[in-house]
Amino acid sequence: MNSNTNFFIGLDVHSRNTSYAVRTWQGDIILEGECSSMYRDLKAALQSYFHSCVVGIEACTSFYPLRKGFIEDNVQVKVANVLRMRQLIVKNDRLDALRLSDMLRLGTFPESYIPDKEIQTLRNLVSLRHSSLEELNKVQCRIWALLQREGIKLPSRSIFSKKGLSHLKEITEMESCPPDLKHLYSHYEYLAVKLQQTTDGMILYASNTFPKEFLALQAIDGIAKIIASYVIAEVCPVSRFINKKKLRRYAGVVPCFQESGGKSYGSMLPKFSSRRLLRWVLTQAAHCATRKKESKLRLYYERKKTKGKQKAKMAIARAICDLVYYKLNS
Repeated sequence: MNSNTNFFIGLDVHSRNTSYAVRTWQGDIILEGECSSMYRDLKAALQSYFHSCVVGIEACTSFYPLRKGFIEDNVQVKVANVLRMRQLIVKNDRLDALRLSDMLRLGTFPESYIPDKEIQTLRNLVSLRHSSLEELNKVQCRIWALLQREGIKLPSRSIFSKKGLSHLKEITEMESCPPDLKHLYSHYEYLAVKLQQTTDGMILYASNTFPKEFLALQAIDGIAKIIASYVIAEVCPVSRFINKKKLRRYAGVVPCFQESGGKSYGSMLPKFSSRRLLRWVLTQAAHCATRKKESKLRLYYERKKTKGKQKAKMAIARAICDLVYYKLNS
């Protein structure tokens, strides 16, 4: 932050309305108000402070056009990490703009990383692909439950293998087949096609836009094209992590310790974190790596397994996280 900054502007952005608050260096509130979430309206209200100010915005889906407008007008703008803010304060929409401006003034603003356009596009593709996968898994569970409820047995061990799906299709073509099973199977086929399409699109974009990183990551045991695409979207550019320990903490594969009353509490990355996909994909890579007989990571897993399978898998995920850091830095 520039030492000559005189005004600190906090914005609580929503889809329709944005609250704003302006503080001086001494902490005095000189302006409060609300306007539409359009940059031209915000500019009309705040332009007189643009010559010596810094703007703080909460991370949300509506802040991108506003951030772009401030950058084009050469106004310093920071985006808050909402997860870290909620650890510090109780959430209250009415006071958010005031708190943001005060944290800017005091230098305690928890800034969030905003990726470049190429990374953001890949993140959107990854998110779309993953939501399709989750929806497909839900339909699979409903089909399995319906078969159990109706007492329908399939000759194959796995319902969703090629052989199992072939038997399932034969059942849905029978007149005696329950109508809800027919609809579920039809929906499953549709989702399977959409998942394949989103997967292909994600891999194609990742391989064309980030060819060096895409190939380097696949040299790691447990990482193939799909996982490489996820990792690039969540980690790149790796230069923002000063060492491998920072990447471990960011990925949530090491406990985060907190102290209170002389006691220490450890926990992994919260499930609602925006980085949950990175931890998920690292554990998937760990699972794949431990299934390869020739893999050194499998030997490491066998040594760690005495402490428990889940702890051993997380140890492999940490090792893969370190390898990702070194590969992307090489």
